[in-house]
Amino acid sequence: MLEDSLFAGMDALAEGLPDVALRWLRTPAERARAAEGVVAGTQAIIADREQSADSWRWVRAEWQALQRHRDGVTLDAAGLPPALLALVKMLPDMSMKASDAGWLDATRKVHVATAAAYGIVLARNPRDPAQRLAGGRLWQRLHLWATARGIAMQPLNQMPERADREATTGLDPRFGRLLAELVGNDAWQALMPFRLGYPLNEAQPSPRRPVEDVLVA
Repeated sequence: MLEDSLFAGMDALAEGLPDVALRWLRTPAERARAAEGVVAGTQAIIADREQSADSWRWVRAEWQALQRHRDGVTLDAAGLPPALLALVKMLPDMSMKASDAGWLDATRKVHVATAAAYGIVLARNPRDPAQRLAGGRLWQRLHLWATARGIAMQPLNQMPERADREATTGLDPRFGRLLAELVGNDAWQALMPFRLGYPLNEAQPSPRRPVEDVLVA
């Protein structure tokens, strides 16, 4: 259970960033609706072969790929219990199909099942690069603030990814409507949903590139 004072503290982190804000989903009905959308978004991405393949490119299932790219989705950062992590690492490298199945299973049984609350980073115009950058700054503030207080957070981008896919391919805006419903304010749009709560397991560090590889001269 997350205390009300924690949400007030996180809301204060948006000060000085006028084009971004936070929306919290804390009631049982709000959490259930968000969980439904996250699972449905995961299923829709997996069913979309092109989008699934694009996501798969970020999975670093091989040690060599992890060392070469120093980014992406890894087993170490998945928050698996130590015994399960060791077992999974002994198995053959995952296929895209196996990765998708594992992602959906974890989304349904762990990610949404254990979320104490959900948040959404909002922007007035998510397609404005400056506002997207401001949203990233807010997320950095949130994540550092929460980590210092023993709170874990995880982005859950399935719904916005599907909403973007709908917009670019002319599909029925199912997830666009759902995000608008969750936001509940026409002045704001969803930039990045996430879950938060007190962690039960400790994840290993995620990969990082050397500073000299990311500095712009």
